[in-house]
Amino acid sequence: MMFHSGGSDECLHNWVFGNGWWVGGGRGYLAGVGVLALSIWLLFDQAVVFMAKGAQDYATGTYILLAAGALMTVIGFLGCCGALRENQCLLGTFFVFLMIILVAEIAAGVWAYMNRADLNKLVQESVRDTVRRDYGKDDVTTKTFDMIQKTLKCCGAESYASWANSAYNGVGEKSPLEIGISALAPTYSVPKSCCADPDSDVCETTRKLGSLGFAASALGIVYTDGCAPKLESLIHQYFTYVFAAGIGIGIIELLGMIFSMLLCCAIRKIEDFKA
Repeated sequence: MMFHSGGSDECLHNWVFGNGWWVGGGRGYLAGVGVLALSIWLLFDQAVVFMAKGAQDYATGTYILLAAGALMTVIGFLGCCGALRENQCLLGTFFVFLMIILVAEIAAGVWAYMNRADLNKLVQESVRDTVRRDYGKDDVTTKTFDMIQKTLKCCGAESYASWANSAYNGVGEKSPLEIGISALAPTYSVPKSCCADPDSDVCETTRKLGSLGFAASALGIVYTDGCAPKLESLIHQYFTYVFAAGIGIGIIELLGMIFSMLLCCAIRKIEDFKA
C-alpha cells in the first residue's frame, strides 16, 4: 500500500510500516520475555528464595511479575499483528495495555524502593531462624543453607559462634539468660559446609572444637565471617540488577507505546487520504 501526497509522507509511510512491527509490537514482546526471565530467576535463585522464606509479599509479588511478563508477551504479539496488518484497533489495544503495565511497574518500583529498609531485617531474621532452629530439620532448608555457606564462604548468622546456640547442637528454646550462658560453652560443632575443604580430616576435627579450636587453629580451615551480612550484600546487589533491568524494560515499553501511536497516526492519515 502506497500513497503519494508528497515525498516526505511516502518516506514516513515506508519507514514506519517497514519497521513498525519491531519498534512497536516487537519491543513489547521483547519486554515481556525480559520480565518473564526476570521473574523466573527470582523464583528459582537459591539465595533469593532463602532470603524470602516466609515472606508472603515477596512470593505474591513474584508471581504477579510472572503473570505480567506472560501478559506482556501476548500483548507484544498483539502489537506485532496490529503493525503488520495496519490495524488501528489492535494497535490501540496494545497501547492501552502497555500503558497500564508500565504504570503498574512504576508503582511497584516505588513501593519496593520505599520498603527497602525492611530488606536487611528480612535477611537477618531468615538467617538467624535457620541457624537457630531450622538447620538439620528441613532437608531443603539445610541443603540451601549449606550451598550459601559454601558459595559465600561464611559460617553461621553473625559468625561461626552462632552455631553454639542452635538446634544443630541440641540447644532448644531458651530464655535470653540461658542463651547468653550457653554462648560461653567451650565446645560445639559447625556444619561441614563451614569448612574451606569439607572432605578433609582437619575439617572433621576442627569443626567439632567450637571456640577452643577456631580461636587457635581454624584460620583458613573454617569460615569465620557470618552469612547474614554477606547475604545482605548479595541481595542488595541482586536488586540493583533488578531495578536496572526494570528501567531498561520500562524504556522498551515506552518506545513501544510511542511507535504504536505513530503507526496509528500513519494509518489514519492513509485512510483520510484515500477517502
